[in-house]
Amino acid sequence: MPTLEERVYEGNRARECLENEAFIWAFEGYEKELTEAWRTSPARDVEGREKIFLTLHLLNKLKDKITQSLETGKLADLEIQHKRSLMDRAKGIWPL
Repeated sequence: MPTLEERVYEGNRARECLENEAFIWAFEGYEKELTEAWRTSPARDVEGREKIFLTLHLLNKLKDKITQSLETGKLADLEIQHKRSLMDRAKGIWPL
């Protein structure tokens, strides 16, 4: 299990990825390409349409996984801040 700090680090890297223009352009471009290929594919090409659908599904799962890392990092950062806040309050009550 990653530490809180490791989760924050991974979340920050995920944010960098999701906010990166090249990633956005590539992701959106490929998603549009797949959607158009599926939309214009012949109905009788069941196998081809299924492959396109699965590829599109995997592409979205990848983005979901990166987004999940971002959210996990945010939660870990909040937990770290909360622990620091508790320690600061404790120091105010019981100075060292």
